[in-house]
Amino acid sequence: MTLPQGFSEFNHLKDLVKKEHNKAVRAWFNKQKDDDLSTPKGGLKHGCLIKDNDSALIIQMRQWLFEVTVGRTQAIQRPVYAIPEQEVQTNWKYKPQITLYFLEPYNSEAHGQGQSRAEAEISFRLVTETSESMTRAKAEKLAREIKNEFAKPVFEWGKGWFKCTYLDAERGYDLRLFVKSKAEGERVVKQVLKIQNHPFERDNFQFIEHDRSYPANPGTHRVYGQTRKKYTKRPRVDVKFKYAQLKIQGLPNAINLVATGGTRLRSVIEQV
Repeated sequence: MTLPQGFSEFNHLKDLVKKEHNKAVRAWFNKQKDDDLSTPKGGLKHGCLIKDNDSALIIQMRQWLFEVTVGRTQAIQRPVYAIPEQEVQTNWKYKPQITLYFLEPYNSEAHGQGQSRAEAEISFRLVTETSESMTRAKAEKLAREIKNEFAKPVFEWGKGWFKCTYLDAERGYDLRLFVKSKAEGERVVKQVLKIQNHPFERDNFQFIEHDRSYPANPGTHRVYGQTRKKYTKRPRVDVKFKYAQLKIQGLPNAINLVATGGTRLRSVIEQV
C-alpha cells in the first residue's frame, strides 16, 4: 500500500510522539487540570504537554522538561542493588536494601567549567526483613531515623584515598568507603549504624593505609579532538547527604525515604 498523497513524515511522527508523550504527562499529573496555571504543578503540566503548533525543537524541550527536569525518567528506572551479592557470603539474597546518596556541593569555579561533582553511595541490607514483611509503616520509621541522623543537620563527610571497610554479615553491613583518615571512616560507619541503633564493633572495622599518592589535579589529555581533564582517582572532597532510598525485590521502583532540598524525587516520605 502506497502512502497517501501529501503525506508528511514530520506530521505523522509528531502526532505519534504527541499522543504517547501527552498520555504519560496526563498520567503523571493526574490531579492537575489541563490549561491550569494557578499552581506550580499545573504550570509544569502545561509546560510538558506537546501542542499542535509546536516545532521539533519545542517538542524536544517539553520532553526534556518532563523526563529529566521533572524527574519521570528517574522515577521509572528499575533499582540497581549496590551491594554485589556474590561478594558477600551471606543469606542476604533479595533482602531489602537501604542506599544513602551523597553529592559534592556545587562550586562555580570548579564545576562551572564542566567538571562533574563527586558522588558517593552507602548501602546496607535489612536482614530481619523480607519483601513480604516490609510495610509502609516500617518504611516511614526508617525514613524518620535517616532524616534525624543524616538530614537534621545535613551530614557531610570527607572522601579520600584511604579505604576502610566494615563487615557485619549478621546485621547486613558490607561497607566499603574511601575516606581521608581512619577517624573519618569510623565516624561515617558509626553514623550509618545509628539508623538501626546498632553498636560499632571494632573487630568488624578495617582501615587500609598505604603510601601511594593520587594527584588532586591529574592534568589533561586529548579526547575526541578536545583537551579534557583526566579522571581524578580517589578525589579528596567533601560530600553531603542528598537522599535515601529503599529497594525491595519485587517492586520495579525504589521507595524514596528521605530527600533534601533541590533533589527531584517523587513521592518522598520525608522531605527536608
